[in-house]
Amino acid sequence: MTELSLLAVVSDAPDDEAAVAVAADIAVRHQSRAGVIAVLSTPVALATPIFAGAVVSPQTWYALDAEQKAIEAKIEALIARYSPGHPASTKPELHADLFHIRTKDGGAAALMAELALVDLLFIAQSNVTGEGPWNGALGEALMDARTPVYVARDTRSAAGRPAAIAWDGSLEAGRAVRAAAPLLRDAAWVAVLQVPARLDTSPGAPADPKRVTAYLSRHGVDVKDVIRVDGPKIGRALLTAAKGCDAGLLVAGAYQHSRLQEALFGGATRDLLGDAQGPHLLIAH
Repeated sequence: MTELSLLAVVSDAPDDEAAVAVAADIAVRHQSRAGVIAVLSTPVALATPIFAGAVVSPQTWYALDAEQKAIEAKIEALIARYSPGHPASTKPELHADLFHIRTKDGGAAALMAELALVDLLFIAQSNVTGEGPWNGALGEALMDARTPVYVARDTRSAAGRPAAIAWDGSLEAGRAVRAAAPLLRDAAWVAVLQVPARLDTSPGAPADPKRVTAYLSRHGVDVKDVIRVDGPKIGRALLTAAKGCDAGLLVAGAYQHSRLQEALFGGATRDLLGDAQGPHLLIAH
């Protein structure tokens, strides 16, 4: 069993719990340490530069402060549900040595300090499709860190369900597969998805599916099938194939680009990131 270093990020998104729940599930299955860190665009922090130099009534600041405290209370309540030993915890299978809180509100700087030794970063779906703290400097910093990202679509575990790998032989796809290998052993079965019209899949070529199936075999993962897909939109074709397999997890590489949610990451990754009804997504760039 491979021990992993996992980190879930909460940002006052409506689906924050998805990132925490999936990270907690994997921590238990792999006897690995998972942490939670909050990166918040708080009302006071957002308003300060806007009101700089202006005369603002005390009532306005009181209202902003009350809103900020409400956000912090909501985050604390979520964390409590997954905190070992907490009276409000609903996860007795979690242990203090597996699940811990890095900081309640560490901010972007604290997150970046953690990423050097994180195997997988978990974020909720709305963080890649919304306009939250990932839009801008934080998203670009995350791209620079090249930490594999697990986009949790909901709170369901991917274990026991099929998994799919979008394999094109690229360095990015290779990083995603390496990061996903321990999790793929939890899958009911694994399929490799390819778009042959866009790839050289001849023997020995980078996209040759035998390369990735041999690698996974050495890591205890058997690939059941290689599925060839096609369509005018690569991302959508891959998603359709993954859904056809009832995949709980889709593993894919992403092109290096400036912002996570604009991704790539070209049209294909943008489609993969944007489908909230798709399987959980593990991407690396």
